[in-house]
Amino acid sequence: MKKTILVIMTLILLSSALYAAVFISANDLEEEKLTETKEIDGFTFIATPDKHMTIEYLSDGRESEDGEVFNGRIKLEGSGKVSQRAISFKASKGEILTVWSNSSSKTEARTIVIADASGNQVGAITAPQDGSGIGISEFEIPQDGIYYLWSKKSGINIYSIVCE
Repeated sequence: MKKTILVIMTLILLSSALYAAVFISANDLEEEKLTETKEIDGFTFIATPDKHMTIEYLSDGRESEDGEVFNGRIKLEGSGKVSQRAISFKASKGEILTVWSNSSSKTEARTIVIADASGNQVGAITAPQDGSGIGISEFEIPQDGIYYLWSKKSGINIYSIVCE
């Protein structure tokens, strides 16, 4: 009986590792200017020398709608596409993508494109205007695969991404 329980527990642990959530918080990242593609904790940051992204610390923490305080942010620095200023990750059908973000503009909310591996837009979420707090948006992943996030127009700040 003990061996059966041990085998079942092992299978549960192994299967949960296969479908483990991907998570990244700007609070845990090193401050840097990204000028080339870099993988960090299951996410791929796609940057080029001409279309860079920036991870920076904030002198004053910013609070999100759920009370989380962020001391860092990922600045997309402008619009993107599959080959530049994008963040990619693997996800499974039915997982919920949650993004903490805001626009870099004090007057305009901006759109974060969610695209599949071919670069086709499968969804979008809104990053609220700067000064109105950090917004939290969710999107249900439609099928297994690689997904990309980028700004449709101009700068967006991302504070955290979770897909589980």
